[in-house]
Amino acid sequence: MCGIVGYIGEQEACGILLNGLRELEYRGYDSAGIALLEEGRITRFRAVGKLDNLVHRVGEYQTSGPVAAIGHTRWATHGKPTEANAHPHGLTHSQVVHNGIIENYQAIREQVPGDFLSQTDTEVIVHLFESLLAEQPDGEDAVLKAFRATLNALHGAYAILLVTETRPGEVFFARQGSPLQLAQAADGVHFASSDAPMVGVCDQAVYLEDGHWGVASAEGIRLFDEQDQPAEPITAPLLATSTAAQKEGFRYFMEKEIYEQDAVVSDILTGRLTETGVRLDELPDGWLEQFTSITLCACGTSYHAALTGAYLLERLAKVPARVEIASEFRYREPVLDPTGLFVVISQSGETADTFEALKLAAAQGLDTLALCNVDNSSIVRAASHTVLLRAGIEKGVASTKAFTAQVMALWLLAVHWGQVKGVLDADTGGREIEAMRRVREAVAIQPRVHDRLHRLSKRYLHGHGFFFIGRDLFYPLALEGALKLKEISYLHAEGYPAGEMKHGPIALADAELFTIALMPRSRLYDKIKSNVEELSARDSTIIAITTEYFELADDIIQIRAYDHPMLEFFEMMVVCQLLALEIAIRLGNDVDMPRNLAKSVTVE
Repeated sequence: MCGIVGYIGEQEACGILLNGLRELEYRGYDSAGIALLEEGRITRFRAVGKLDNLVHRVGEYQTSGPVAAIGHTRWATHGKPTEANAHPHGLTHSQVVHNGIIENYQAIREQVPGDFLSQTDTEVIVHLFESLLAEQPDGEDAVLKAFRATLNALHGAYAILLVTETRPGEVFFARQGSPLQLAQAADGVHFASSDAPMVGVCDQAVYLEDGHWGVASAEGIRLFDEQDQPAEPITAPLLATSTAAQKEGFRYFMEKEIYEQDAVVSDILTGRLTETGVRLDELPDGWLEQFTSITLCACGTSYHAALTGAYLLERLAKVPARVEIASEFRYREPVLDPTGLFVVISQSGETADTFEALKLAAAQGLDTLALCNVDNSSIVRAASHTVLLRAGIEKGVASTKAFTAQVMALWLLAVHWGQVKGVLDADTGGREIEAMRRVREAVAIQPRVHDRLHRLSKRYLHGHGFFFIGRDLFYPLALEGALKLKEISYLHAEGYPAGEMKHGPIALADAELFTIALMPRSRLYDKIKSNVEELSARDSTIIAITTEYFELADDIIQIRAYDHPMLEFFEMMVVCQLLALEIAIRLGNDVDMPRNLAKSVTVE
C-alpha cells in the first residue's frame, strides 16, 4: 500500500515527484503530498484525494538549483484520509514519508515530546528522529546515527524516506518488510516503493533487502546492512514499467488489460510448449521429482488462481495439493510436509502476507517456488525458483490479466509435473497441450459478447446481491467473478460451490437475488443444472453463462462450445470480468481506482 518517491539533483523537482507519484497512484489515492528541501529550507504541499488535487495545490511552484525531495501517495491504514493525516509528516526541521505499519507507534507517542497533529503511525518517526538527534553530540555522522537509532526503536514493516534541514542535499532511507528500490542517474539518485523506481529516468536499480538503510546524495549512496556494516549497492536492470501503459483508446486500464489477455497467453506460452509437452527452463532438471505434495499459498485473486491450480495439479500430476490463505497461514502454526513443495503466488511480488508465508516455509527447510509477475521483487529474490508470469504491467487495481497468467502458469506446472512423474499418458498430455494452444482464442474478446454485456448490465444495478455459482474448476472462478464485481461495483457478491447452495445460502433466494450460473458442458453440467433449477424454483433471477439455450434462465450469455473445460473456464472468466466492468461503469465508479483498495498490499 502507498507509494513513495524521492529525487536528489538539480532538475525541477515538483514535476519529477508528481510524475513519479502518478506512476504509483494505483498503490494509494486517499491523499498525497511532497516535501522539497532546497537552500536549507523545506517546503511542503499536501492534498486529500487523488493526485490531481495535489497538482492543483502545488500550482506554479517550481524548484531551482540543488534539491532533495520526497513524495507520497497514501492508502490509509491509521486515521481517515485527511490533509492532517497525509504524508509527508514533519516537525521542526525534518519531513518523512513511510509505507508500512509501525506496530509500536502508540508506545513511542508516549515516550517522545511534542504535540502530534495526525492520527497516523508515521508521525512518530519524525518525532523520534528529531528527539534522538537532539541527544547526539555534534559530529559529521550525528544525523546518520540518530536515523539508525530511530530505526532500532521501530517495530513493524516500513519503507522510509526522510529529509532534514540539518543535512541539505541528502535523503535518508530504510527498508524493513516493505519494498524500496533506489536508482541512480547522472544527476542524482531516485527512489520509489513501487515495482520499479523513477521509470524512464534510470535504466539500473538497486533493490534493497530487508534491514538495508542508509543515506543518498548527488555524490552517491552510503548503504548499510542490518548489522550496520557497509554494503555495496548492487544494481540490476530496471525492467519495462508502467510508463509504457497507456489507455490507448480504452475507457479504463482495466478494460485494456482484459483485452490484452490473448497477448498475455501467447507470451506466457512462448518457449514453454513443445510438440509433445511442457518445458519449464526455470526449474532444474529432476527438481520436481523429490516432492510428495504441494502447498499453494496466496491472497485474493491469487488465492482463487491457487484453488484452480489445486484441481489441475491433483488431476494431471496426481500430487496431493493443499491451498492456504496467506494472511491466516502463518498464524496457524502450520505443520508442513517436509518433502513437499511450497508455492507462493503474487502479482506484485511484494504482498506482505504471502512474503511472510514464504519466509516461514523456507525457515522450516522447504523448497519454495514463486509464481510472480515482477522480476527482482522481494518474493522472487527470496524463493528457491521462480516462474515469471509475463503478464506485463497491470495498472487496474482489480486484477484481470495477472489472474489469467497465474492460472496458465499453474496449468503448465501441472502438465510438466505429470510428465516428470510419468503419470500423464501421451493422449491426455497431447489433449492438454492442444487446449493450451487454443486459450488465446478463448480469451480474445468477441465484440458481440461485450456489446451484449454492456446492454445487459443496466438490468443489474439494484437488488440485494449476487451469487456466482460453479462446480469443480468453476467454483474458484465463481469466487473470482464475485470478487471482481464487489471490488469495482461495491455491490454485494459471493461465490459458492453450486452444490452448497441448499446447505444454507438458498435461504436468501428471491427475485432480487441475481444468480450468475457458470454452466460448462464439459464438466458436471447436469449437476449444475439441477442446482440452478433449485434456485429458479425459489424465484431467484438467473443469468446463465453457458454454451446453449437454458429454459430457466432469465438472461443467457452464450459462450462458444469447447471440448475442454479450461477453454470454457477462460471464456467464462472474460465474461465475468466484462460484466463487472460494465456494471461498475454504469454506476459511475472509477474502475481503475476503486474505493478503499490499492494494488500492492504491502501491509498485513
